[in-house]
Amino acid sequence: MNQLELWCESLATGGRAVARHQGRVIFVEGACPKERVLAEVTADKGRFLEAKVLEILEPSVDRVAPRCRHFGECGGCSWQFLSYDAQLRAKKTMLEDSLRRLGKMESWPEIEMVSGNPWGFRNRAQFQPPSRQGGAWGFFASGTRQTVELQECPILAPELQGAWKSLGNIPSDPWADRRQRTVFAWGAQGSRRLKGPGDPRSESVIALVNGRPFHFAVDGFFQSNLGLVPRMVDLVIDGADGQEAWDLYAGVGLFAGHLQDRFETVHAIESDPLAAIWAGSNLKKAFFHQMPVEEWLGRRIQSGKISPDLVVVDPPRQGLTSLALERLLESGPRRIRYVSCSHDTLARDLRQFLANKYLLDKLFLIDFYPQTPHLEVVVYLSKVP
Repeated sequence: MNQLELWCESLATGGRAVARHQGRVIFVEGACPKERVLAEVTADKGRFLEAKVLEILEPSVDRVAPRCRHFGECGGCSWQFLSYDAQLRAKKTMLEDSLRRLGKMESWPEIEMVSGNPWGFRNRAQFQPPSRQGGAWGFFASGTRQTVELQECPILAPELQGAWKSLGNIPSDPWADRRQRTVFAWGAQGSRRLKGPGDPRSESVIALVNGRPFHFAVDGFFQSNLGLVPRMVDLVIDGADGQEAWDLYAGVGLFAGHLQDRFETVHAIESDPLAAIWAGSNLKKAFFHQMPVEEWLGRRIQSGKISPDLVVVDPPRQGLTSLALERLLESGPRRIRYVSCSHDTLARDLRQFLANKYLLDKLFLIDFYPQTPHLEVVVYLSKVP
């Protein structure tokens, strides 16, 4: 049973193809939907098997030649063998599956797709030190801590092309902690900034979004596809105005910075200390609070200052904690704009909102990460009067 001939049906969350054999589901790495492959079983997980493609027997019409010479070895860009149109269709299907399976939803608004250039889009990178003496910097190989020595990377923005070539003399232990081994890189709008292991914190990087400057640390968080960030911001703030808005998990204030001219009062809440260094300078009129979202919501509930006109939530991949969700529901915002980088946890949280007198009004799928199975989603929720 080590090798199986399989017909692959669709793509599951995580990007692997779904096949079936003798009543068991098999997740196949490197296969397209609607193609026949010879695959090697790599793991038996009881309820399902895992496998990888050995040979394409009947290729899908959606299969294309990967553009990068490192494809298959590098741990990124696992969908380069899939046409871009097929990638977008698959991501929509993955989102719908999550809404149905985890959100327990039978229907939802039409999913609006937002996409940009599928190549040369990535403005952030983390370069890893070479695994051998005298080797070149690069990215981790798939599933390992070994470094793929870069010769090219077609998804990086023009400003970051060849950046790895300038890192040869930087000393770093490939087995050290992430911040002690990694070179963090940002490149956009004609500039490039690198921060290596042991480098002191330098001046902030500045990104212009809809004409507004946002400062952040090169080794901190900022969205990595700057070409689509203005569109995402426009979707989040569209039609938003009123007395009070909250930006939960605000980062360096991207959404709050655009909301502060639309509302009389805006509160931005973020606990990350690296983001907090720059958030205050990015927000001219909004109030910034450096603390966990759960704590801030608890204080607002105790004070009775709740029921804002709008809440924007952009949580980490894990979604809202149960306490954050409970306190947000208790606060009773009239409208919620939920920004998610995990459609599974989004669907889980939506189930709770819909069970507590909220309506799902709009759904946007933003393809921040072409050539990968990752997707960003923006949803509109409104409280039932």
